[in-house]
Amino acid sequence: MTLFSPEFSADPLGKLTTERRNPRSVGIDLLDATGIARLMNAEDATIAPIVAQQAEKIGKLVEAIVERMKQGGRLIYAGAGTSGRLGVVDAAECPPTFHAPHGQVVGLIAGGPGALLKAVEGAEDSPEWGARDLIHLGIDRRDSFIAIAASGRTPYCIGALAEAKKAGAITAVLVCVKNSEMSRHAQHSIEVETGPEILTGSTRLRAGTATKLVLNTISTAVMIGLGKTHGDLLVDLRASNEKLRQRAIRIVSQSTNSSIEDAKNQLMKLEGEVKPAIVASLLQIGPEEARERLRFSGGRIVDALGPQRTYQGLVEHRKVWVGIDGGGTSLKMRFGVCHPDGTTFETDTLAGPSVLPLSHGLDGVIFEWKRRISAFLSDQGIPPRAVKAIVAGTSGAGTPEICRTLQELLVAEFPDAKTEVMADVRLIALAGGDPQAICLIAGTGSICWWEPSPGAVHRAGGWGPLVGDEGGGIWVVDQALRAICGAEDGREGPTKLKEEFLRQLGLRQVRELLPWREHSPRKQVAALSKIVLETAKSDDPASREICSRGAGQLVNLVRSVLAREPEKMELSCPKVFAAGGMFSNRDYFTLVAEGIKTTYPGVQTTRLDEPVLGAFRKAKEWTSQLPT
Repeated sequence: MTLFSPEFSADPLGKLTTERRNPRSVGIDLLDATGIARLMNAEDATIAPIVAQQAEKIGKLVEAIVERMKQGGRLIYAGAGTSGRLGVVDAAECPPTFHAPHGQVVGLIAGGPGALLKAVEGAEDSPEWGARDLIHLGIDRRDSFIAIAASGRTPYCIGALAEAKKAGAITAVLVCVKNSEMSRHAQHSIEVETGPEILTGSTRLRAGTATKLVLNTISTAVMIGLGKTHGDLLVDLRASNEKLRQRAIRIVSQSTNSSIEDAKNQLMKLEGEVKPAIVASLLQIGPEEARERLRFSGGRIVDALGPQRTYQGLVEHRKVWVGIDGGGTSLKMRFGVCHPDGTTFETDTLAGPSVLPLSHGLDGVIFEWKRRISAFLSDQGIPPRAVKAIVAGTSGAGTPEICRTLQELLVAEFPDAKTEVMADVRLIALAGGDPQAICLIAGTGSICWWEPSPGAVHRAGGWGPLVGDEGGGIWVVDQALRAICGAEDGREGPTKLKEEFLRQLGLRQVRELLPWREHSPRKQVAALSKIVLETAKSDDPASREICSRGAGQLVNLVRSVLAREPEKMELSCPKVFAAGGMFSNRDYFTLVAEGIKTTYPGVQTTRLDEPVLGAFRKAKEWTSQLPT
């Protein structure tokens, strides 16, 4: 369908009040700058009363969101254009303002992060993209989803609403027209009818102002409901630098009507934790009881200060252990439960969207781990204190400092559990039962790791897709795109990859592949590597060459780590454990294994399907050593 074909509706938006002309601004181009400023200010002044008419609906929505978020749910915004940008901004302001963990409030924009600065063609009109973005996020029944659109009709939002409803999440819309199409797809509807714009159809103005006001109210009220404040004071912070230390002292002093010196001393006892310091000071109790009260009250100071309850001494006779593998493609977990009668229950591996330190921050990683652990505990009717052991590996935790910080954050969430956090590649050695084996990962990215003796770590690769990850999924796909573009120019021979990529992605021409690559999540890019691996089984020269070079690069990673201590190689001839999604293709694994054997005839290469088992078995061993 061309732009002005007979099927094209000449004015699909004409009935919307946001698209009508504003009689007060028809001569705006004749005003001087001061006149324009006064007119715009007068128009903006009418927005707050219109928003106020929705206060009751906003309040009911906030109450529903808070209830879900107390169960580990997230608040997710999504929209296109200005609406999407405003949602992203509001979500981005929650961590610095309220010390909310990254990932607790999420903003999505049609077309992905690149659309914040430059519109992505077709994204707004695709309900499939809206659904896809929520699937990639792993939306579930504990989440709350708000679709934002001034027009109330954006297909991207409608597709996302359908997916959120299917997942059992709370669904809501924030629109700037009455009786919107989107409202018919949601449980909650905030319709702020802002009317005609100063510049006809430019909904970044009146509609944008109204949207920002409503989002401010929703996120602020939600955070207050989650206990992020005490009175008007932002109390959910940890004094980790000089500025925050001074702020923490001032907050404790103001909250408890105590002197600066007393507040400082109380914070020293609580290791800089503001909320426990306030509770301990007001109730004149010790640090552990203050922390325990806050855990029982869900972090709300006002509830922790309430009537005496049995905060300590509760015993949970069941024991839970958890193994975590936070890879670049997915986050995998396994759970085990030991009941008082000695019987045990163990889950299969549960997989969800990946969450990494680089993309989510350290606090965001722990938030997502806790969220998924809490979901399991809730489904089983088990309290958090039953968790006795957690062993976790994650991509992006290659330094002791990152592992140590993640472990401290994990202990704060599960104080009754013995914990260990390590780089995900180390899980392979645990799963294979040989801590001195060479560990080779080829999944979304690639890395090789060898710890021939405790503390002596040799690694190669793992630099990320910009400069490395050779032989991994993203690298393979990028090589395929180069081959396709070269073939299109006639610089290289033809390849079946062109037709397979276009068919898989529903695209029409090669030039559409690169914008797709730029705006797609890493996991979705890496998933196309399966096409390359399968096409290599045919007589396609480009695919075969890519797989051969990829396997060679992975062999080079092994060669690089072994070169660090060649004498160990001569003495012990270590094993190679290979893991990651790329090795699920038998032909690719065979290429790598044969390449290693050719270079090092005595080295045996074994493929491991589930590195998470290494973490799970170690956590189980710890739990079994606890007294019954």
